[in-house]
Amino acid sequence: MSLSSITLPERLQQALNQWQSLESQNIYFAPVRHHSPACAYSVLTLIEQVQPDYVLVEGPDSFNSLIVGLLDGETRPPIAIMGQTELKIADIDQGESDAVTKSAYFPFCEYSPEWQALQAGNQHNAKLRFIDLPWAAQIALDHKIDNQNQSLQRERYLAHSLFIAQLAKKCGCRDHDELWEHLFELRPLESVANWTGFFRDSFIWCALARLDYEPEVLDSEGSTQRESHMQAHIQTIKSQEPNAKIVVVTGGFHTLALIEGLAPSIEHHFALTPVQQKQFTQQQKMAEQDSAWLIRYSYDRLDALNGYASGMPSPAFYQQVWEGLLQQRADQLQQKMIPTAIYRHQQGIGFLSKVAESLREKQFDAAPGFLSVKLAAEQSLRLAAFRGHTGPGRYDLLDGLQSAFIKGSLDESQNELWHEIKTCFSGFTLGQIPKGTITPPLVSETYDIAKAFRFKLDDTLAKVSRLDVYRNKQHRLRSRFLHLLAFLEIHFAKLIAGPNFLSVNQMDLLFEEWQYAWTPNVEGELIALSEKGTQLKSIALNKILQMEKQLEEQGVSRSSQSAVTLLMQAALIGLHQRIPTLFNLLDSYIQQDAKFESLVACGHKLVHLWRGRSVFDIEQDSGIRQRLDKVLQQAFYCLDQISQGDEQRQEHDFNALLSCRELITFIPEINPHSDYSTEFYAQLDRLDGQLNHAPLIKGAVDAIRYLGGKIDESVLTKEIERTFSLGSDPELAIGYFIGIMRTAPELVVRLPLLIELLNQLLSQWDDNRFIQVLPDLRFAFSQLTPKQNANMARVVAQKLSIETHDLTLHQAQFNQQQLLQAMELEQKIQQQLADQGLTGWFKSHSEEPSHG
Repeated sequence: MSLSSITLPERLQQALNQWQSLESQNIYFAPVRHHSPACAYSVLTLIEQVQPDYVLVEGPDSFNSLIVGLLDGETRPPIAIMGQTELKIADIDQGESDAVTKSAYFPFCEYSPEWQALQAGNQHNAKLRFIDLPWAAQIALDHKIDNQNQSLQRERYLAHSLFIAQLAKKCGCRDHDELWEHLFELRPLESVANWTGFFRDSFIWCALARLDYEPEVLDSEGSTQRESHMQAHIQTIKSQEPNAKIVVVTGGFHTLALIEGLAPSIEHHFALTPVQQKQFTQQQKMAEQDSAWLIRYSYDRLDALNGYASGMPSPAFYQQVWEGLLQQRADQLQQKMIPTAIYRHQQGIGFLSKVAESLREKQFDAAPGFLSVKLAAEQSLRLAAFRGHTGPGRYDLLDGLQSAFIKGSLDESQNELWHEIKTCFSGFTLGQIPKGTITPPLVSETYDIAKAFRFKLDDTLAKVSRLDVYRNKQHRLRSRFLHLLAFLEIHFAKLIAGPNFLSVNQMDLLFEEWQYAWTPNVEGELIALSEKGTQLKSIALNKILQMEKQLEEQGVSRSSQSAVTLLMQAALIGLHQRIPTLFNLLDSYIQQDAKFESLVACGHKLVHLWRGRSVFDIEQDSGIRQRLDKVLQQAFYCLDQISQGDEQRQEHDFNALLSCRELITFIPEINPHSDYSTEFYAQLDRLDGQLNHAPLIKGAVDAIRYLGGKIDESVLTKEIERTFSLGSDPELAIGYFIGIMRTAPELVVRLPLLIELLNQLLSQWDDNRFIQVLPDLRFAFSQLTPKQNANMARVVAQKLSIETHDLTLHQAQFNQQQLLQAMELEQKIQQQLADQGLTGWFKSHSEEPSHG
């Protein structure tokens, strides 16, 4: 199919005439869509037929030094050039801030037009150049670039073009990707090989999209300046070598501007004006601010469905399309004239079979068998014929798969299956760069260490590593490497299960489980980190030293909890040379820490440090016992803080108090000769009479003292009666009751007086006051175990003179008649919902998460 039938605006018709004039000057334009197999094939045939002297490719000219690596025989796409530059952000209040590193990727897959242009140009001995603005210049121009990592092949204008949207609607296509495939990718090989007609159509497609945008918009985001720079490269070559044949491969969006800019310069023999030359020279100098490396890339990163901003989606599928084009080309050279449709039919059926095989390997329920694949193939082929395609394309296959493999709607039960299908279209292939390619030492070191630890790095699929950190020294070393990367914010691995000493989670587990994957993003993060050093541990050490310095600068707000956390972090990542210094820092912080809550938290972390000393490889006589003694002495000294806090502090103080009680129970395990319970209760006795304004804390303290045998039942009963006495503050009484319940819920059963007095208090309240305090009461009673709940029900039933089972919220036994009545009622309700059209509404609301 061709776009030649569209009536063109006068500007585009004039541009086509200018194109012919420029072609007569041996300048050949290839307006492409990034990562398009059809465009790549047309570029290939264009270069083979023209055999140019130069092949110029859209891409920062600061990347030209990496072309040798791109042409190396060991290089296997997908790969990418990663560029970095530093941008200084202006601060209104303080002037210029520190420089921010901005990164960008320029990816290649085998079927990228730019890749084929470089490879074919090299085979025909053409000189190869990137001709776009340096990345530093682009980032300075485009103020909309606010993310750290960018694509240098953005196609946002094509995706949001009003013209393309209307054309898609007219052709019955869902979006610009389906429309592009419909108009370009599914052409017969002969049409794709006819580069003159193919690129004329792709030019019209892109130029009409470009007309949707005002010049001011293109200028504000840097397109105009980039096109002027590319034009200057072309003019410079033509002015120096008038007879040179040049192929210009750029995103089709830029071709109109290049043609309109170059055409007037023909009569001046393409010479740059002094203004153009000055600007061109200045912008080329900005390349000195760029750093660039050749890195491995992956299909999943390349895939537009995963958020990639440029080019065709589903790389694994289009790689198959590309290989089909090359096979048909090879067969034609051997005089095998098989129609394109045959290749695409075989290719489509083969790809469907691969998808089905992958789903079976993942052991999905009701994985598709032969009949499902057959049905999907039939549906895809018929859809392709109905849509006028030369064999099934991506959308035909996806529609056929959804029809045959997905049962019912795409609800939650089917989402995982559909996601896996799209993953098959995306792929996880990871490219390869030549051995010895210059990369930042940090990338090489990290890759080599990961390889030595036997992590699988050949693709980007997520894998799981299970580490026995308590008993296996080699596993501990692997764990420290993963913790080190996480500490440096390199997203290679994520701890998904196992003891987390920093957040004190899952401490009962013996094994760590990490999910990891070596991705281009990991390499990009390592490159960004390279500015801080060449070795992971040296960078981590500097970061630890900086964190130490920040702690020391905190002054009176020094926290022993923060100091011990820093010590544990250093041990986790293997910086054992800092542990003695951090222990000394902790000692000083324990002496200066005046916060009860922080000291108790520090004590718990020291307990975990003791229990995990084999994981941390900390010596037996490291002094943890002595430091625990110091922490508890300091905590007891600060214990009276819980009597001084306001209402908002009560919850923090309450949790810290219970945590302190728990900490004391751990001490005999670490030091059998130490027992701090006596001193703890003595400190609580000192608080007697000071907690009347803090009912939650007072309830907790009285419950702890009673359970510890420091006060008897008569004393506790007296305190309860005084708190609930006539004329007392009801809110204080409720707070006291909650404090007891959250500390020792069993007392509500052991002391019936509690319930009796609570019942008396509640009977005095109106509905509004009861509703106001109801959430607190529900939370208090939620502390009861099922057995305590049952005992509680008996007490309440006895008090109210009713049967215990009448308090039960559900009926446990039914007779046959009751069951039939319930079923009949259920059917009536369902019928009424259906009659009133409320079935869908009822289902959607029943699926919402409960907030009760």
